[in-house]
Amino acid sequence: MDMEGLHSFVAVAREKSISRAAQALHVTQPTLSARLKKLERDLGVSLLDRSWDGIRLTKHGRFFLTYSIGMFEALEEAATLLRRRGERTAGGPIDAITDALRLRVGVESFFFPAFMKPLVRGIQAAVPDAECKFVTKTSELLLSLADCDSLDLCLHYTTGPRPNLVSHHLANDRFVLLYPKTGYPDIRPDMSNAHLLKDKRFVLFESAPLLSFPKVTSQAFLKLFGDIPDRFHIVQDIEAALDIVAGGFGYTFVPVTSIYQLLGGPLPFHARLMPEAYLSLPILLSHASAPASPQPVAELSAVILSALQAYVQQIDPAYRLA
Repeated sequence: MDMEGLHSFVAVAREKSISRAAQALHVTQPTLSARLKKLERDLGVSLLDRSWDGIRLTKHGRFFLTYSIGMFEALEEAATLLRRRGERTAGGPIDAITDALRLRVGVESFFFPAFMKPLVRGIQAAVPDAECKFVTKTSELLLSLADCDSLDLCLHYTTGPRPNLVSHHLANDRFVLLYPKTGYPDIRPDMSNAHLLKDKRFVLFESAPLLSFPKVTSQAFLKLFGDIPDRFHIVQDIEAALDIVAGGFGYTFVPVTSIYQLLGGPLPFHARLMPEAYLSLPILLSHASAPASPQPVAELSAVILSALQAYVQQIDPAYRLA
């Protein structure tokens, strides 16, 4: 991705003018226009609607802007910390984050709430005095970090072969259909009347899950309805999705591990475990085959895996959702 093009796009979106954005970036208008056109060409879509009335974002531009601004804010925060490092004594935030003795653990964001407690119990059993850094991101990003020795352990969905990692199977995840307790039809366990939900609003996850939409989510829609609905709420995290469904404002289907932490008591919504044909996705615990960490990562992984397996075995009977 062309960083100059991204920077130019954000500037134009902020200034709503090519000329004002060019002045803010201290470049000529032709240079700025060339950067924008290259970015649009690389993406294959128009980001800006240019007219005599000024510059407006297209629907693709509005979508892309959120990610662009988020990326620049994260980079600027990291750069600011690095610039200020010389002003501070040892023990500041960078030293805390980069401490080689700290155990760095990645957890897929979809099942982060469910697996956090057994994960912590496993770490406490393996290394009671450990200090940890926990990262909750998508599986693909976590695995890339693990490949680069930026994570010691990674709890994730399978995304294909990773020759630099050693992986241990924990469980297979399934989809569970969630819908409000009032104002919605009662869906049969075999999903035979799930089509009654089609005109309701579906809670769709933004960000990386959109990349797998054709492969996973749209296939589930086709099995449920025969086609893809057109009424959606958009959210960025699982907690928001669950609150929307519990509040009677929409329905969704999510990996059942997303609600593991709720299965010990009454659920605030109806839940129907969907057939394996809709989704059966392995969950793995991985670590580097040749860890750079001073921690005994392979030994720790075995203890942590055991704690996670005990938790899964305890929860599994709750798959009989009513």
